[in-house]
Amino acid sequence: MATIAFDRDATAKWYAERHLNVDDGIAEVVYLPRNADDREIRFLEINNDMLDADDSLEPVDFGVDMGDGNEHVLWVIDLTRKQYELVVKNRLSLPESWTLDDAVHYSRTERGHKR
Repeated sequence: MATIAFDRDATAKWYAERHLNVDDGIAEVVYLPRNADDREIRFLEINNDMLDADDSLEPVDFGVDMGDGNEHVLWVIDLTRKQYELVVKNRLSLPESWTLDDAVHYSRTERGHKR
């Protein structure tokens, strides 16, 4: 099957807005494009419904590769606000090659801004 041109940033925006609209517990989606492959989307989802967890952050593959020539992968780490604040302060590590540099933030009130 032919590969279709893939707009990672537009697709990330679509996923972020969809996740915010579908899950009331998600307060913010942080899109991390730096160091990701061209067809890889990385999200941190700050979830108000999560209980405090341990200090390990593991991405989950959302399995969105549908075999339609527009293959890509969506990785999501759900974390609490407290865990996110620890990440920002470099007291909790993201997976290797994940970084907050160039992060784009999506929330119910602000759509797609860099901090």
